[in-house]
Amino acid sequence: MQSANLPLVKRGPSPLRPLKGFCLAPEHAEQAPLQRQLILQSCWLEGSSAFHHTSRHLRHRSTHAPLRMQPSWNRRRLGRWESIGLVAFCQGWSSVDFRRGGHDYRVTLGTASRLQEACAGKPCDAEQVNQQTGAKRRVKRWPSWAQKQSFEQQWAMQAIQNWENWNGADWAWLLDVNTLVPPSTESPPRRSYVLGCSTFQSEFWPPILRQWPKENLMCAAHPQGERCNFALQRLTAPALTESKCKASPQEWNALQELWQQGGRGSKLLAAFRVQNRGLIEAFTAQQQVMQRRLAEDHSDAHAQSLGVRLLWHGTRTVQGLLDICRDGFDRARAQTCAYGKGCYFASSANYSDRYACDVRLPRSDLYPRVRAVFLAAVLVGDCVVGASNMYPPPQKPHSASGERYENACDRLPNPSIFVTFKDHQALPLYIMLYE
Repeated sequence: MQSANLPLVKRGPSPLRPLKGFCLAPEHAEQAPLQRQLILQSCWLEGSSAFHHTSRHLRHRSTHAPLRMQPSWNRRRLGRWESIGLVAFCQGWSSVDFRRGGHDYRVTLGTASRLQEACAGKPCDAEQVNQQTGAKRRVKRWPSWAQKQSFEQQWAMQAIQNWENWNGADWAWLLDVNTLVPPSTESPPRRSYVLGCSTFQSEFWPPILRQWPKENLMCAAHPQGERCNFALQRLTAPALTESKCKASPQEWNALQELWQQGGRGSKLLAAFRVQNRGLIEAFTAQQQVMQRRLAEDHSDAHAQSLGVRLLWHGTRTVQGLLDICRDGFDRARAQTCAYGKGCYFASSANYSDRYACDVRLPRSDLYPRVRAVFLAAVLVGDCVVGASNMYPPPQKPHSASGERYENACDRLPNPSIFVTFKDHQALPLYIMLYE
């Protein structure tokens, strides 16, 4: 570790103020005006308990400041207490090492212009790394306690305004809102989204899909900048006059009817329409393959046509919702495989609620607990009663070419749970939000 050539002295105990009164020693008063200006201010470190402990090179800690308020490491040199962290900061060191609790740590300080930034009232970002485990933490060094408080007030007000901007955009992904963490941008980016195909036009598809908009779509925007490759639109009841995200009466009525048919007695609050171009193209291609195979393989005695059913699917995390919107349903993530190793869908929203997740909306005071579940389009062909961890599904006894069943289910007839085994055999349509 480097040796500081800028000794600091503590001018009397000040147990309730962080590093108050550090200044240049008289014999060095003519050095570094920027350093003098910075050191004469109160300094405050945030984000790391390790900043409150001694350097590994010297075992003593200042008794002038309590543990929680002491913002950096100190060492005793020539009868005086010196702040190792402050010296490293002011001398332009790129990093400083210390030891605590049997672990070695290194704090990598910010940019070379940190002194100028500190004198301008800006915080300095730093990174603390555990040398043994590699664990990292972001920390900040503030020029003064007052500037830290002022910055936090401005930051909180700006965060509130930014969240208002995001809340007003119906293409914003607002399912895990932490108002203490501001979005990555002041407003959600506007990117148009083109489906590029005339899908869901034939009578094969349910009416709600045939009525989907294909123009004026916006790519979803995530407040923390995560990848979104799908169009998103937030929908609320047309009767809500204060809402900017009203659904068409036809679409909302269809969603309400499906929700009531699903058997969930709670109130439907809103929905997100999900339109992923890549998933739609793969889903319609899978439909054509399965339909052609069923038509060629069945005799008249076992005639079976492919159908599409609107079913429910729950996932336990908001990240899982986002992953499905981006990449589709992945049977490799299946955990409870009572009827086979595949993706599970239910005709009852009440059943899927067992696997649904809670979401955090911008106005959590209005709806303290909101849950989310998928409405999906599922291709259903020949079904067989499934078995635990079954994969692949068995061959059809009546198949002329030995084809396997398209789906497994919980019972026959009148199944209520369906399992898919092929990629892109199901398509996420809506995320339904309910009490």
